[in-house]
Amino acid sequence: MKIFILAAGFIILSFGLKAQTNAEEMKMVQSIYGMDKRELIAKHMKLNSNQATLFWQLYDEYEIQRKEIGQKRANNIISYADKYEQMSNEDADKLIKSSFEINLSFIQLWELTYKKMAKSLTPVIAAQFIQAEMFIENMVRQELSLDIPLIGEIELKK
Repeated sequence: MKIFILAAGFIILSFGLKAQTNAEEMKMVQSIYGMDKRELIAKHMKLNSNQATLFWQLYDEYEIQRKEIGQKRANNIISYADKYEQMSNEDADKLIKSSFEINLSFIQLWELTYKKMAKSLTPVIAAQFIQAEMFIENMVRQELSLDIPLIGEIELKK
């Protein structure tokens, strides 16, 4: 029965994740904070009009790249779900290495974005944005981790 429930959960998760791109992550942010991400960032940043124009251009560039990384994460989770029942050593190795690459991609994007914003705006504004992004990303990761079983079926209570 436990295997059936787990398999059903993965089927539902897989369908959901195929649709999960930016829209699903944004719904997650909306459910956590009660507002969409752009609105949350705008409320947090409190920029003057001169800063805002440049900031939002850099933010839009950032979001394009962040969405690509988010899609890679979704694809990796789908692969995990597909392999979960019969996880080989090779599968586990490939999936965890992909997770490392995805996490590193987020860090590299934050560093690149920080440098651009610090140079174009100020280091304080750049740090404020990156700090908010890291916080939001950690909340998204927490929500995802609560719904994805660990290898070996450790059951956690929400």
